Amino acid sequence: MALKRHEKETFVQELRGNFEKSQHAILVDFRGITVPAVTEFRRKIRQSGGHYKVIKNTLAVRALEGTPLAALKDKFIETTAIAYCDTDPVALAKVVVDFSKDHPQIVVRSGVVSGSQMLDASGVKALSAMPGLPELRSRLLGTLKAPSAKLVRLLNTPAQQMVRVLKAHGDKDAEKLS
Repeated sequence: MALKRHEKETFVQELRGNFEKSQHAILVDFRGITVPAVTEFRRKIRQSGGHYKVIKNTLAVRALEGTPLAALKDKFIETTAIAYCDTDPVALAKVVVDFSKDHPQIVVRSGVVSGSQMLDASGVKALSAMPGLPELRSRLLGTLKAPSAKLVRLLNTPAQQMVRVLKAHGDKDAEKLS
């Protein structure tokens, strides 16, 4: 059943609101995929913090205008769906690329990161190979923590050496008394 004009306008405004919040998106061709596979794909994307929409191209182009994802307007051709998120582009890319390995009907077309960096299919695959946000945070924390831990070890070293010297003297004195 076709949408009426006011329904389309409401739908486009809703989508524009979602796209304005999102900084990262990946476009995929979904031709030939089964309904259970699409359901599983949507579930995995939701778990990664993203959203997946199949939208009529003309409506998608209208919704993209004036949003961080506007660079994707020219990429909406034939059967195109969009997976988008506002948090971790690496997690989204990992889900899409991993799922496309198991389901060759999902073909990655292009993407945009941080609202400005355009990616082709190989760029999206490279993005999926990067460490995720939690791993990057833990690496950063480890890097920030390393100098202070080293300082503590260096400050403890003279005290440890003094204790060893005193213990050695104590052991030496104990041997003399025995």
